[in-house]
Amino acid sequence: MGITERGIETKLKLLQAAINEFSEKGFHGARVDAIADAAGVNKQRVYAYFQSKENLFAEVLKHCFELITQEEESFRNLTDQDIPGMGETILRRYMDFHERYPYFWRLIAWENLDGGKHSYRLKDVRRKTFAHLKHLYETGQEKGLFKSGVSFESFIFALSAHSFFYFANQHTMSETLDLDLFNPEVRERILTENLELMSLSKARDIGE
Repeated sequence: MGITERGIETKLKLLQAAINEFSEKGFHGARVDAIADAAGVNKQRVYAYFQSKENLFAEVLKHCFELITQEEESFRNLTDQDIPGMGETILRRYMDFHERYPYFWRLIAWENLDGGKHSYRLKDVRRKTFAHLKHLYETGQEKGLFKSGVSFESFIFALSAHSFFYFANQHTMSETLDLDLFNPEVRERILTENLELMSLSKARDIGE
């Protein structure tokens, strides 16, 4: 017998409650009781749908990566014509994603602090998108739009790191830099200057 419509709704409530609890407290600090209370269901429902706290956390992590893979699907529509501005396109999409889903970087941070125990479940989830972007990037290298000595992996790592670090460190870096990183104008300046630093704005200009 399949899960009922009400059951689906309950499972989604539990998943959202778990996202909030795990992102705030990490795997070890989170409590199943708190997740059940936030979802408005009996604690046993958690085990009925997810079997264990560990499986629930793994499902939360997988769900969050499904969100970003859905976000990245638009990248597969990029063509050779988009190569010059590809770096900026990706970075802006990642920045927007982190702004809309602030719990994403928190969950990643908790998972890494815990030794990446559940990360094996993420293998290949972004493979198709990255394969397409890698092809475009290497085409761009052949055209002289990207540095020949920089691999695609380093290219995507730099863009991911910029967006992750920006949102994960807004409070502390705002103080240490004496700069309001919550200000949209400051965010735009940092983004633009980092593209320049990575020579990606130059690639765009060459393409134009």
